[in-house]
Amino acid sequence: MQRPIFEESKSEILNSLYEAEKRYLAERRGLEEQVEQLRKELAEEKASKSTAYAGGCIHIKPPLGQPRYITYKGEKYEKVDRSPKVGDVINVTSIQSFSSEPQTGNELAKITDIVLGGLVLDHLVFGESSSVVDNSSYSDKYDAVYELVQNRIIYDGNEYVKVNREPYAGDLIHITYFDEQRVDTYRILMEDDYIPNMDKAINGTYLFDFEDDEYNEVYELVQPRITYKGEQYVKVDRNPRKGDVINVTSMSDGYSETKYGAELAQVLQICSGGDMDLDKEVFGANDFLAISSHRYNDTYDAVYEPVND
Repeated sequence: MQRPIFEESKSEILNSLYEAEKRYLAERRGLEEQVEQLRKELAEEKASKSTAYAGGCIHIKPPLGQPRYITYKGEKYEKVDRSPKVGDVINVTSIQSFSSEPQTGNELAKITDIVLGGLVLDHLVFGESSSVVDNSSYSDKYDAVYELVQNRIIYDGNEYVKVNREPYAGDLIHITYFDEQRVDTYRILMEDDYIPNMDKAINGTYLFDFEDDEYNEVYELVQPRITYKGEQYVKVDRNPRKGDVINVTSMSDGYSETKYGAELAQVLQICSGGDMDLDKEVFGANDFLAISSHRYNDTYDAVYEPVND
């Protein structure tokens, strides 16, 4: 007796479904094995790195000799080879509170102050202490110093650094809208109050209108540096102190001779009345070893202090 056609069709369909299910299960098993392998590799990678939990974030110590950049609280920092300063981030490796054993690991912290040889930090490190003390009685240590990466640009040969404030006279501004037109240019703001003009015209106009024109970034001038007798000095806006370097522009011998020029000299001593003893003869004259602006109208036009970084 011949089987009905619909029974043969039914059998073929069941066989097809069975084969399809076998293929699905095999593929699923293979995917599950791959996922498990990836989990193992990830766990091994995490275990190979030293981590510390702080401020709700896991900080992974930068690999030795690898990238010199870190991100701390949303800001980018670059590794530097110098002593830490306020505002830097350090990688603390050991810290000890007054009554505990040293806690070790790797945790980033920002320096908010430096007092009596100790670094004041922005949070408790390893849950123990918020300061790193340079004292043999403690086991506080750090192995890296990072400084904030600041956006810098060069304009007319001078270096400017981005700042987060309103612009002042002398600042460089990034202008995005000027005289009802979209622009993308930089100009130095020569005045910021009565007549806010710029160092160079845009379409023949020097006036920057704060009500209608627009800017989106402010940059301040990076004070120029000089090298004097092998040491670096940075320009400062204040009266000279002992150890500073000044740029002498005129000197009198106290009688009838006055010489003019531009020559650097270091201040050895601040004397009474504001006179200054210098470390060298200025303008090649044996008697020009001191400067007095109030008695002899001696002049200088710049003051530089030693660079301590």
